[in-house]
Amino acid sequence: MKIKIKVIRNGKEEFLYTNLFSWTEWERLMNRRLGDGIQPGVSDWCCWAWVLLRLKGENLPDTWQKWVAENPNMEIIPVTDETNPNPTDAATGEDSPNL
Repeated sequence: MKIKIKVIRNGKEEFLYTNLFSWTEWERLMNRRLGDGIQPGVSDWCCWAWVLLRLKGENLPDTWQKWVAENPNMEIIPVTDETNPNPTDAATGEDSPNL
């Protein structure tokens, strides 16, 4: 599962996408599990963004909490995935040229 996260720092917008490593780090750092049934919140998005930016090689503080404390005006927002979860569905519809 991938989550698209928009990070706005110093007036610059950047998009990040979670990956398997960011999920495992999030589980370890936040003591959470993907299937725990609790909706992700701002601290979760900040944690993922921090992990992903460190993976990209950015020199950031040792913890995501310190990073957020040093950058209180940045914005971190999850972006709705508008991808069709079943892209082949249209290929089998009534009006499909594939029939």
